[in-house]
Amino acid sequence: MKPQQPQDKPKNEAMEVLALHDWDALEAIRTVLAERDAVEERLRVAAIAMGRGYTRGWKP
Repeated sequence: MKPQQPQDKPKNEAMEVLALHDWDALEAIRTVLAERDAVEERLRVAAIAMGRGYTRGWKP
């Protein structure tokens, strides 16, 4: 595997997600939404775990 060079084009993540789901757009959207929900849940837990002083009042 060759190292990525700065001039290499960035990966098209949307096409990669579709390919992972055998080009089933509906299933790909469901997976992306489920991942979003999981990230939001982790942010909620992190917001509860962090004290307000630690973050100087910032909340996600």
